[in-house]
Amino acid sequence: MIRAILFDMDGVLVDSEPVHEAAVADALAAVGLPPLAPGDYERAFLGRTDWLGFRDYLQETGREDIDLDEVLEIKAAAFARRFPHEVRPLADGQATLRAMAEAGYRIAIVSGALASEIAMVAERFALGHWVEATVSGDEVPEGKPNPAPYLLGAKRLRVAPEACLVIEDAPAGVRAAKRAGMRCLAVDRTGDPEALRSAGADQVVTELTPAAVTALAEHRT
Repeated sequence: MIRAILFDMDGVLVDSEPVHEAAVADALAAVGLPPLAPGDYERAFLGRTDWLGFRDYLQETGREDIDLDEVLEIKAAAFARRFPHEVRPLADGQATLRAMAEAGYRIAIVSGALASEIAMVAERFALGHWVEATVSGDEVPEGKPNPAPYLLGAKRLRVAPEACLVIEDAPAGVRAAKRAGMRCLAVDRTGDPEALRSAGADQVVTELTPAAVTALAEHRT
Protein backbone atom coordinates (compact mmCIF):
# COMPACT_ATOMS: atom_id res chain seq x y z
CA MET A 1 0.00 0.00 0.00
CA ILE A 2 1.41 3.37 -1.04
CA ARG A 3 1.58 5.79 1.88
CA ALA A 4 4.01 8.44 0.63
CA ILE A 5 4.67 10.43 -2.54
CA LEU A 6 8.25 11.61 -3.13
CA PHE A 7 8.52 14.46 -5.63
CA ASP A 8 11.58 15.45 -7.57
CA MET A 9 11.72 19.26 -7.78
CA ASP A 10 13.42 20.64 -10.91
CA GLY A 11 11.25 19.82 -13.91
CA VAL A 12 8.45 18.41 -11.74
CA LEU A 13 7.44 21.28 -9.45
CA VAL A 14 9.29 24.20 -11.04
CA ASP A 15 10.55 25.02 -14.52
CA SER A 16 14.10 25.59 -13.37
CA GLU A 17 16.31 23.44 -15.60
CA PRO A 18 16.95 26.30 -18.08
CA VAL A 19 17.98 28.46 -15.11
CA HIS A 20 20.32 25.77 -13.79
CA GLU A 21 21.81 25.41 -17.27
CA ALA A 22 22.37 29.17 -17.50
CA ALA A 23 23.96 29.19 -14.03
CA VAL A 24 26.29 26.35 -15.09
CA ALA A 25 27.29 28.45 -18.11
CA ASP A 26 27.92 31.43 -15.81
CA ALA A 27 30.20 29.30 -13.62
CA LEU A 28 32.15 27.86 -16.55
CA ALA A 29 32.68 31.33 -18.02
CA ALA A 30 33.85 32.64 -14.64
CA VAL A 31 36.68 30.09 -14.52
CA GLY A 32 37.63 30.55 -18.16
CA LEU A 33 36.01 27.46 -19.67
CA PRO A 34 34.05 27.47 -22.95
CA PRO A 35 30.27 27.00 -23.02
CA LEU A 36 28.81 23.51 -22.94
CA ALA A 37 28.32 21.84 -26.29
CA PRO A 38 24.75 20.93 -27.31
CA GLY A 39 23.60 17.96 -25.25
CA ASP A 40 26.34 18.27 -22.62
CA TYR A 41 24.03 19.71 -19.97
CA GLU A 42 21.47 16.93 -20.40
CA ARG A 43 24.17 14.27 -20.31
CA ALA A 44 26.27 15.55 -17.42
CA PHE A 45 23.88 17.57 -15.25
CA LEU A 46 20.21 16.76 -15.84
CA GLY A 47 18.78 14.84 -12.89
CA ARG A 48 22.19 14.74 -11.16
CA THR A 49 23.87 16.82 -8.47
CA ASP A 50 26.02 19.77 -9.49
CA TRP A 51 28.98 18.09 -7.78
CA LEU A 52 28.72 15.04 -10.03
CA GLY A 53 28.05 17.10 -13.13
CA PHE A 54 31.00 19.45 -12.71
CA ARG A 55 33.31 16.66 -11.54
CA ASP A 56 32.60 14.59 -14.64
CA TYR A 57 32.77 17.58 -16.97
CA LEU A 58 36.12 18.77 -15.61
CA GLN A 59 37.51 15.24 -15.89
CA GLU A 60 36.28 14.86 -19.47
CA THR A 61 37.77 18.20 -20.52
CA GLY A 62 41.08 17.55 -18.77
CA ARG A 63 40.64 20.52 -16.44
CA GLU A 64 40.87 18.81 -13.07
CA ASP A 65 43.25 21.61 -12.07
CA ILE A 66 40.22 23.86 -11.59
CA ASP A 67 38.93 24.06 -8.01
CA LEU A 68 35.65 22.14 -7.99
CA ASP A 69 34.43 23.81 -4.80
CA GLU A 70 34.99 27.24 -6.34
CA VAL A 71 32.97 26.31 -9.42
CA LEU A 72 30.14 24.99 -7.24
CA GLU A 73 30.05 28.21 -5.21
CA ILE A 74 29.93 30.35 -8.35
CA LYS A 75 27.13 28.24 -9.82
CA ALA A 76 25.07 28.37 -6.61
CA ALA A 77 25.43 32.15 -6.45
CA ALA A 78 24.46 32.48 -10.12
CA PHE A 79 21.34 30.36 -9.61
CA ALA A 80 20.31 32.36 -6.53
CA ARG A 81 20.75 35.59 -8.49
CA ARG A 82 18.63 34.34 -11.39
CA PHE A 83 16.00 32.57 -9.26
CA PRO A 84 13.59 35.45 -8.45
CA HIS A 85 13.12 36.48 -12.08
CA GLU A 86 13.61 33.30 -14.09
CA VAL A 87 12.26 30.25 -12.21
CA ARG A 88 8.61 29.55 -13.01
CA PRO A 89 6.12 27.21 -11.31
CA LEU A 90 4.88 24.06 -13.03
CA ALA A 91 1.21 24.30 -12.16
CA ASP A 92 0.38 20.64 -12.75
CA GLY A 93 3.16 19.44 -10.45
CA GLN A 94 2.39 21.84 -7.63
CA ALA A 95 -1.37 21.24 -7.82
CA THR A 96 -0.77 17.48 -7.74
CA LEU A 97 1.50 17.78 -4.71
CA ARG A 98 -1.15 19.72 -2.80
CA ALA A 99 -3.93 17.35 -3.84
CA MET A 100 -2.00 14.25 -2.78
CA ALA A 101 -1.19 15.83 0.59
CA GLU A 102 -4.86 16.67 1.08
CA ALA A 103 -5.71 13.06 0.21
CA GLY A 104 -3.63 11.92 3.16
CA TYR A 105 -0.37 10.88 1.52
CA ARG A 106 2.87 11.87 3.20
CA ILE A 107 4.92 14.18 1.00
CA ALA A 108 8.65 14.71 0.52
CA ILE A 109 10.74 16.64 -1.99
CA VAL A 110 13.84 14.69 -3.04
CA SER A 111 16.11 16.70 -5.31
CA GLY A 112 19.67 16.94 -6.51
CA ALA A 113 19.45 20.67 -5.83
CA LEU A 114 21.08 22.31 -2.83
CA ALA A 115 19.15 22.55 0.43
CA SER A 116 19.13 26.33 0.02
CA GLU A 117 17.55 25.99 -3.42
CA ILE A 118 14.82 23.65 -2.15
CA ALA A 119 14.11 26.17 0.61
CA MET A 120 13.83 29.00 -1.94
CA VAL A 121 11.30 27.02 -3.98
CA ALA A 122 9.27 25.93 -0.96
CA GLU A 123 9.07 29.50 0.35
CA ARG A 124 8.36 31.28 -2.92
CA PHE A 125 5.63 28.86 -4.02
CA ALA A 126 4.17 28.20 -0.55
CA LEU A 127 4.82 24.45 -0.58
CA GLY A 128 6.24 24.12 2.92
CA HIS A 129 2.85 23.51 4.54
CA TRP A 130 2.36 20.36 2.46
CA VAL A 131 5.87 18.91 2.62
CA GLU A 132 6.94 16.83 5.62
CA ALA A 133 10.53 16.15 4.58
CA THR A 134 13.15 17.17 2.05
CA VAL A 135 16.37 15.62 0.78
CA SER A 136 18.93 17.72 -1.08
CA GLY A 137 21.93 16.84 -3.18
CA ASP A 138 24.32 18.10 -0.52
CA GLU A 139 22.93 15.67 2.08
CA VAL A 140 23.79 12.37 0.41
CA PRO A 141 27.16 10.81 -0.50
CA GLU A 142 25.96 10.04 -4.03
CA GLY A 143 23.16 11.61 -6.03
CA LYS A 144 20.73 10.09 -8.51
CA PRO A 145 20.83 7.56 -10.19
CA ASN A 146 22.10 6.17 -6.88
CA PRO A 147 19.06 5.24 -4.75
CA ALA A 148 20.47 6.97 -1.64
CA PRO A 149 18.39 10.19 -1.98
CA TYR A 150 15.08 8.34 -2.23
CA LEU A 151 15.98 5.88 0.51
CA LEU A 152 16.78 8.83 2.79
CA GLY A 153 13.47 10.45 1.86
CA ALA A 154 11.60 7.30 2.87
CA LYS A 155 13.57 7.12 6.10
CA ARG A 156 12.75 10.72 6.98
CA LEU A 157 9.05 10.06 6.39
CA ARG A 158 9.33 6.81 8.37
CA VAL A 159 7.79 4.91 5.48
CA ALA A 160 9.14 1.70 3.92
CA PRO A 161 10.57 2.14 0.39
CA GLU A 162 7.98 -0.22 -1.08
CA ALA A 163 5.25 2.05 0.30
CA CYS A 164 6.59 5.06 -1.65
CA LEU A 165 5.71 6.39 -5.09
CA VAL A 166 8.17 8.70 -6.83
CA ILE A 167 7.35 11.49 -9.30
CA GLU A 168 10.26 12.14 -11.67
CA ASP A 169 11.10 13.79 -14.98
CA ALA A 170 14.67 12.59 -15.64
CA PRO A 171 16.01 9.12 -16.49
CA ALA A 172 18.62 9.35 -13.70
CA GLY A 173 15.87 10.03 -11.18
CA VAL A 174 13.73 7.19 -12.49
CA ARG A 175 16.65 4.79 -12.11
CA ALA A 176 17.23 6.02 -8.57
CA ALA A 177 13.59 5.41 -7.67
CA LYS A 178 13.51 1.91 -9.12
CA ARG A 179 16.82 0.98 -7.48
CA ALA A 180 15.28 2.11 -4.19
CA GLY A 181 12.44 -0.37 -4.73
CA MET A 182 9.78 2.29 -5.34
CA ARG A 183 7.10 2.76 -7.97
CA CYS A 184 7.75 5.66 -10.32
CA LEU A 185 5.49 7.92 -12.35
CA ALA A 186 7.49 9.96 -14.85
CA VAL A 187 6.34 13.18 -16.48
CA ASP A 188 7.81 13.80 -19.92
CA ARG A 189 8.88 17.44 -20.13
CA THR A 190 11.35 17.02 -23.02
CA GLY A 191 9.44 15.06 -25.66
CA ASP A 192 11.41 11.85 -25.07
CA PRO A 193 9.08 9.46 -23.24
CA GLU A 194 11.03 6.41 -24.39
CA ALA A 195 14.07 7.50 -22.37
CA LEU A 196 11.91 7.49 -19.24
CA ARG A 197 10.38 4.11 -20.07
CA SER A 198 13.82 2.66 -20.77
CA ALA A 199 14.98 3.90 -17.38
CA GLY A 200 12.22 1.83 -15.78
CA ALA A 201 9.30 4.21 -15.19
CA ASP A 202 6.11 2.34 -14.32
CA GLN A 203 4.09 4.93 -16.22
CA VAL A 204 4.90 8.00 -18.32
CA VAL A 205 2.54 10.96 -18.69
CA THR A 206 2.80 14.33 -20.41
CA GLU A 207 0.98 16.15 -17.61
CA LEU A 208 0.78 15.42 -13.91
CA THR A 209 -2.67 14.94 -12.42
CA PRO A 210 -3.86 13.64 -9.05
CA ALA A 211 -5.85 11.00 -10.93
CA ALA A 212 -2.73 9.60 -12.63
CA VAL A 213 -0.80 9.49 -9.36
CA THR A 214 -3.70 7.90 -7.50
CA ALA A 215 -4.17 5.28 -10.21
CA LEU A 216 -0.55 4.15 -9.99
CA ALA A 217 -0.60 4.30 -6.20
CA GLU A 218 -3.64 2.02 -6.22
CA HIS A 219 -2.39 -0.15 -9.12
CA ARG A 220 -5.19 1.01 -11.42
CA THR A 221 -3.03 1.84 -14.46
